[in-house]
Amino acid sequence: MLQLITCYASFAHNTNMKTYLLLTTCLILTGCSRQESVHREAKSEQAGEPVRWAFANKSTISTAIYQWSRDKMEEVKKAERLSPEVEEQIRQYEVLQSDLNKKQMEMRMSGSFSAHPPGSAAPATDKDYEALTQKVAEAKAPNADVIERRSRLAMQYYNQYTTEKLVAEYVTNRFDLVVDSSSPAGSAVLYRKSDEVLDITDGVIKLFKEEVKP
Repeated sequence: MLQLITCYASFAHNTNMKTYLLLTTCLILTGCSRQESVHREAKSEQAGEPVRWAFANKSTISTAIYQWSRDKMEEVKKAERLSPEVEEQIRQYEVLQSDLNKKQMEMRMSGSFSAHPPGSAAPATDKDYEALTQKVAEAKAPNADVIERRSRLAMQYYNQYTTEKLVAEYVTNRFDLVVDSSSPAGSAVLYRKSDEVLDITDGVIKLFKEEVKP
């Protein structure tokens, strides 16, 4: 290629010839660069090892974590040795709190939920919600310390393990990709080993743009 360019240069006697020579050289070098780039990417993709992948059911794993955290909380409750009367008060509070949570969800789904500071006047459409909120506050007051302590412990137990963390720990040196079999849509990848799993998306798009260039 260098000899060809040198020969052209020896016959370039004017500005127009030099300009033509320069354009021709750029086109030749650009074409070679594109071919080399495409071949290099293809070889790189072909050289990659097969991806070791597996399924994992995130819903089942999350349920197991929840059941474990619930069992731990039952142990905590037994160790507290609270009187049956106090336990019944807390149970009634939990029932009311569950009703309030459902009410909030319904209002959010309908678009009518509007949060406002406790004690402030609620909109006319929120009167039932306001009354239920007041009942929850009254039921919590006598045992607020116990309820809040239990809530903190429950969150600590539940957050101690996550599905993604457990999957990542289990598949180390075993798999490169784990897909959530309980998620037909959305983010289904539970674990992906960095820099190991081949993603040819960018390479395909680059090849397409090269082919459609005029």
